[in-house]
Amino acid sequence: MSVALLISSGPIIAANIPAIAQDFPATSLTQVGFLTTIPSLFVILGVLIANLLELRIGKKRTILTGLGLVFIAGIFPALKHDIFSLLFASRCLFGLGIGLFNRLIIQMISDIYHNSPSKQASVIGLESAFEGLGGICLTLFVGQLLKINWYTSFYVYALALPIFAAFLFFVPADKRGLRKGGAEQLTTTSDYPSNNRSLRVMIGFGILLFVIVTIFINYNIQITPLIMEKNIGNATNGSNMIAFIGLGAFIAGFSFGKLYKYLRHYIVPLAILLLGVAMFVTTISQSIILTTFCSMVIGFSFRCIMPYLLHTFTQQIAKMAKLGTTIVLVAYNLGATLSPYEGTLIRQLFHVDSIQSLVSTNAMILLLIAITGFGVAYVKNIKEKAGEPFNV
Repeated sequence: MSVALLISSGPIIAANIPAIAQDFPATSLTQVGFLTTIPSLFVILGVLIANLLELRIGKKRTILTGLGLVFIAGIFPALKHDIFSLLFASRCLFGLGIGLFNRLIIQMISDIYHNSPSKQASVIGLESAFEGLGGICLTLFVGQLLKINWYTSFYVYALALPIFAAFLFFVPADKRGLRKGGAEQLTTTSDYPSNNRSLRVMIGFGILLFVIVTIFINYNIQITPLIMEKNIGNATNGSNMIAFIGLGAFIAGFSFGKLYKYLRHYIVPLAILLLGVAMFVTTISQSIILTTFCSMVIGFSFRCIMPYLLHTFTQQIAKMAKLGTTIVLVAYNLGATLSPYEGTLIRQLFHVDSIQSLVSTNAMILLLIAITGFGVAYVKNIKEKAGEPFNV
C-alpha cells in the first residue's frame, strides 16, 4: 500500500511548470509541459521491462529497483536544476521506475490472496485508494515546498526512501510455492476455455480503458477553463475540482470490495454511466458547489473501473494474468499521455467550438458506451448462472 502512494505522483509537479518556464526562457512551454506527461510514456516502457526483469531477479527485487530509481530520479532536479536536458531525462527515468513496480504490486496482491477472490478484490481496491491518497497528499506537500522555490518541491519524492526501506525489511522475498500455488489455482478457475478468447477480451477491455482514460484526463485538463468560460468560478475553484476528483477516487478504492460483492459485472457499465451523467451535468451546472460534487462523482466512477479490470484479469492463468495487467497499465498510461490530443480530435470530428460543447460531447460518448456495457454485463451474468464461459 505504501508503494501505491507513489504510482500517481508523476503529475503532481504540474504547479511547477510556470516557474520552470521562467528559468528556461529558451525552452518552449510545450517542452516544459512535457515534464508532467513524459513519465506516463516511460511507465509503459517500465511495465514491459518489468516483465523480463521479474523472471531474472524476482518480484521483490524488481520492485526495489523501481523504488530506488524513483528516489534517485525523483529528487535529482532538486540537486541539479540548471540543465533542462538533465531535468527532462530524470523525469523519463522517474516514469521508468514507476513502471517497474506498477504491475508487480498488483501481481503480489494476487499471489497473496489467490485463495480468497473477495479479499483480493478488497485489497486491489485499497491499492487504488492509496494511489488516490498519494496523489492528494503529495500535491499538498508540493504546494508547500513550492513556496521556497520550484526545484525544492522535488524533495517530495524523498518519500520513496522510507518506502524502499520498509519494503526491503518487512515484505518477504518471492516464494516459489506461493507462485506455484497461485498459478495452479488460477489455471483451474479460469473463466475462459482458451487463451486466444481471453486475449480478445483483454484487448477489448484495453481499448475501452484507453478511450475512457483519454476522456477522463481531458476532463481534468478542461474543468478549469470550463468553469471560467461559464463565469461561475476561477482557477482556484478549478484546482479544488481536481482535488475533489482525487477524493472521489480515494472513496472508490476503499468501497470497491463491497461494490464488487453486490454489483459484480455491472460495476463497469454503472461506473461509465455515472461518469457520463456527472460530466454532462457539469456542462449545464451554474453552481460551483454542484460542479465540485460532480467532479468528486467523476473521480469515484473512474476509480471503480481500474480495480475491476485488474481483479478480473488476475483471475486468469498466471501467464494471461500478467498479460492482462500489462494491457491495463499500458492502455491507462498511453491514454494519459495522448489525452491532450483527444480534445483536438473531438473538435475536428464534431465541429465543436467551445469547451462546454467538447465536454458534453465526451459525456454523450460515455453514455453510449455505458448502454452497450449493460448489454454485455447482462449476457455475462446469464452465462455465469448457466455455468457457461463468457466469450466476447
